[in-house]
Amino acid sequence: MTESEFTERLQQTKKNLYLSALYVTKNVQDAEDAVSNAILRALKKYERLEPEDFDAWMVAVTVNEAKRIRSRSHYYENVFELQDAFADGKDISGDLEFFDLIQRSGINTKCKKIFILRFIYGYSLPEIAQKLHSPITSIRSEYYRGVEKIKKEVTKS
Repeated sequence: MTESEFTERLQQTKKNLYLSALYVTKNVQDAEDAVSNAILRALKKYERLEPEDFDAWMVAVTVNEAKRIRSRSHYYENVFELQDAFADGKDISGDLEFFDLIQRSGINTKCKKIFILRFIYGYSLPEIAQKLHSPITSIRSEYYRGVEKIKKEVTKS
């Protein structure tokens, strides 16, 4: 991947990365730090990255950075109060509700990555399997287990 490809893809996906970090950290400043740290890590290795792996790789790096930061932070905000963090005026309440729902459902990290790639980035399950370098059967199993947990969470509400 070239530097210009990397920069272009990063600009296209930065908001989704921020939402992914926000979902983990529940804190605007920590999410910003996680995305910044993920970008710094990515800058060191982008030349070895294949363009088709970019989204999955960046989500993984961002979520890992967010988890690392969250483990050190004890400050959390209500996820619905964070909508003002987006200056472009796009309504992201659906995205925030999605992240809140998957957080409450208790699904594991792998499943969270699958859900982010499926519902935020719009990839199909076979594409996700390819991007995460996992067998499609594993991705489907993880996805449908997550769907069942979310159904249970929705019926509780």
